Amino acid sequence: MLKIYLIAQPNAGKTTLFNRICGERCYVANWPGKTVEVHQARFFHHGIEITLTDLPGINSFKTASVEEGITKEFIFSREGIAVILVNGESLFRSIYFAVQVLELRDAIVVINKADYLEKRGVHVNVEALKARLGTEVVLTNAIRGIGINQLLDRCIDAAKGRIRAKRLRIDYGSIEQFVERAEKIVGDRGIAVKALEGDDYALSLISGEARSEIRKISDEISELYGDPEQMIAVQRYRFVEEVLKSSVKEVKVSRPSERLDSIFFSRAGPFFAAVLLFLLLFASLSLNTGFPLNFLFRFFGMDEAAEVLEAYSLVGMISGLFDSLSEHLSSILPDSAIKDLIVHGIIPGVGAIASFFPLVLILNFLMSLVEDSGLMARFAVSMDRFFSFFGLTGKSSFPFGISVACNVPGAVATRILETDSERIRVALAIPFIICQARLLILVLFAAFLFSSPFVQGASIVFLYILSALLFLSASRLYGGMMKLGRSDLLIELPPYHFPSLRVSWWITWQRSRAFIFKVGKFLLFFSVILWLLNFLGISDLIGKAISAAFSPMNFSPELCFSLLVGFFAKELIISSLAVSFGTSDFREILSMLNLSFAQSLALLVFISFYTPCAATVATVYSETRSIKLLAISVAFQLFLAYLLALATYSIFSVI
Repeated sequence: MLKIYLIAQPNAGKTTLFNRICGERCYVANWPGKTVEVHQARFFHHGIEITLTDLPGINSFKTASVEEGITKEFIFSREGIAVILVNGESLFRSIYFAVQVLELRDAIVVINKADYLEKRGVHVNVEALKARLGTEVVLTNAIRGIGINQLLDRCIDAAKGRIRAKRLRIDYGSIEQFVERAEKIVGDRGIAVKALEGDDYALSLISGEARSEIRKISDEISELYGDPEQMIAVQRYRFVEEVLKSSVKEVKVSRPSERLDSIFFSRAGPFFAAVLLFLLLFASLSLNTGFPLNFLFRFFGMDEAAEVLEAYSLVGMISGLFDSLSEHLSSILPDSAIKDLIVHGIIPGVGAIASFFPLVLILNFLMSLVEDSGLMARFAVSMDRFFSFFGLTGKSSFPFGISVACNVPGAVATRILETDSERIRVALAIPFIICQARLLILVLFAAFLFSSPFVQGASIVFLYILSALLFLSASRLYGGMMKLGRSDLLIELPPYHFPSLRVSWWITWQRSRAFIFKVGKFLLFFSVILWLLNFLGISDLIGKAISAAFSPMNFSPELCFSLLVGFFAKELIISSLAVSFGTSDFREILSMLNLSFAQSLALLVFISFYTPCAATVATVYSETRSIKLLAISVAFQLFLAYLLALATYSIFSVI
């Protein structure tokens, strides 16, 4: 049984949160060894039995009542999973208290009354706050029930060791040496600090000899710097100020625009929101890859402009830089296996990461500007009616939009969804959303396989529309299969305001770094594995074995092997083909593949909808915690991608 304890100062919304979680399941119990009554409740979450205890409110560690003493003793005891509620209406005071608790024990920090912060234009960088405090941080609105499931999930993660909090350690400046001496005597830094502050309960926990030594250290501090309690409080206040300065930003809010809201909340709202998302994609993709602006240029006969755009796109320039590096090292290094590994394994892997990162970064930045301005919440509300047909809420548009950049942070973003049913469905369906890695492969194939600019552009636009429909349909299918109920939209509408570049960068980096730390390591690892398979001559054998499954579409062994490699990272498809055919000239590679029009379309369809990458698979598992659901999801993606590709090939072979 998992035991969770709520700790808070008065007026933080602790009892509201308790009642919201427990409803009518609460009961009154006596605290062990005391006559004081506390409220408790037992319930199940994800099949795990939980006992939740609402501890008495505590103003400070200078307790004045028996009830406060119970909470203080619990903090020192380090039992169960502690949850500290921070009052969003008085961040500084509440964070100061939370810091004292975190010095003594592990705990999860909950910033309650998130609606108050949003209305004032206060943005909290949760990731930065987690890093500074060394523990999980969750934003909630207890009155509306927002963030409750996420909080319970983090409590379970903490109990099972999936997240590791570290005890908070504050540098106490000029008296740090005395704190360290006290720590060695007591054996625990948190208790040592409290003992130096003269806390009676902390002093009662240590031996008489240790108390004498602590008093001597306190006297030394008093002689040199003044009252130890005051010196510790000053340094702690400075720490809290630094934490809030680095993780909290307040922006000027404007009055709500009734005209803009009337558009978002009208029947035309979903169309307006979709156009907004399309413009973001258009700007990001054109800057990064040249697509779809290059296709439009070619459609209107402006081939030279299209070539310039492609040559000077971010992806084109970065890829060219790494190609030049490979050629240079190939010419100066002596022939050996190490040279081959560097030139054909490591550099292509690092180059793929470097080429794709700007794609993810820029799209996330543009999305963050819309989100920070208050528009994204309206986007979710306007899309709610449409998404409800598929058993989802408009809030699912958040992970959907993020997944267009990269599926990995998109799967992580499902944590903002309020119900387990919606979160699991969306996480399982996210791989159907075409990410930037797949888009680059699609654009490259379409540009060289199809001579007509109209066919080039139309094929990719059609695949994007089909991607969105498959995401929504799969979400509904998973919900029906697992008998998951519908969700209701719970979202705060923040006031409109001009986006803060600092806040936008917080959001951008939080989402984009998943590509570097999760996708990047997979990409580099499998680049080396790909090189090793080719170096040993195994890739041909594997390709021939797989080609039997694709015999109805007449895919070559080399292409089949590249599709297998693409299961681990789509970026490696091109690298695999280049190594297999011994050339980096993509036009020459395609001439060797000799694909028909029907084969080309079938290939694009299969690449679009089979499993995006190993990093996405790992992330989906971490969010669903179910091997069974993950296996069903991956199998369904492979089956549907193959079925759609085969149908496409069959139809266009006849036409």
